[in-house]
Amino acid sequence: MLLERGGDLQTTVHRALEDCGLLEGLTASTRVALKPNLTFPFYKRGVTTSPSVVRATARVLRDYTSHIAIVECDGGYGAWKVETAFEGHGLYEIGREVGAEVISLHEGGRESISFFARGRTQQIPLPVRLLHETDLFITMPVPKVHCMTGLTLGHKNQWGCVPDDMRLRRHYIFNDAIVAINQALRPAVLADGTYFLDISGPLEGSPVKMDRIIAASDVGSFDRYVSELMGWSWRDVPHLKRAAALGSLPTDIADIDFNVEPTAERTHVFRLKRTLRNYIALTGFTSRFMTWFGYESWFGRVVLHKILYAIAGENVPPNPADADLPD
Repeated sequence: MLLERGGDLQTTVHRALEDCGLLEGLTASTRVALKPNLTFPFYKRGVTTSPSVVRATARVLRDYTSHIAIVECDGGYGAWKVETAFEGHGLYEIGREVGAEVISLHEGGRESISFFARGRTQQIPLPVRLLHETDLFITMPVPKVHCMTGLTLGHKNQWGCVPDDMRLRRHYIFNDAIVAINQALRPAVLADGTYFLDISGPLEGSPVKMDRIIAASDVGSFDRYVSELMGWSWRDVPHLKRAAALGSLPTDIADIDFNVEPTAERTHVFRLKRTLRNYIALTGFTSRFMTWFGYESWFGRVVLHKILYAIAGENVPPNPADADLPD
């Protein structure tokens, strides 16, 4: 577990990856996949992974292998196509510059994994590309508070690996599903901690300048460490509590090797403030019936959404003119 700050970005990324052992054993034939957080169709501080961090990471890796892919899925509920987010973050240009593929995870085959949740065996699809055609998978989250899950860190970033626009249908089994996904994909972490997100999330909130690059050999150690850094108990995050119960997250911070004590890096205590819209949406997040009723039934799509917009205001479409420039 390595936390780095300051200096040249590419040098910082290289040091973090190297000191975590992620560069060991890489050869010219190693297949690497980078999964940024593209929960918005263009770069937004504290919300999406900075193109600058993606570029620096790809540049470091290309000295070891030419088999690099930048991957992501469409926005949930058909909000936007992943190609729009790739374009909005300049990732096609970065791909051409460093010789990396830029790939929609909706392309290619998919394979279902099985896991136990809500008293029965469940299944969820994952891309064959990540399951069987990737040797090193590096997830690139942005540490944020999240209006549904409390925090979104390393584990949560893999929800965007599910090649299904209606993955919200599975929110009611999210805690078990996200642990199973991470156990299947076994990601390492290179996090863009230039900004963390406070107050709300994952799409809106208050970005807090932190200027950190954080690397880890596994998502469990990363999530345990960063939740401590943010002043947030992992026990208050249901999917992290589930990950700990299933052996995917160390409960004792002393079980993690790190170079900086997380409390020593705590310059800001993060807090979630849910809005009325958040509380309404939360009822659907935990209930299979309410998800169907609110998002897929005629009454929900037509009547309930009109009522919601009348109470809490309509959604504002993302405006490319509001895109942030990477630092």
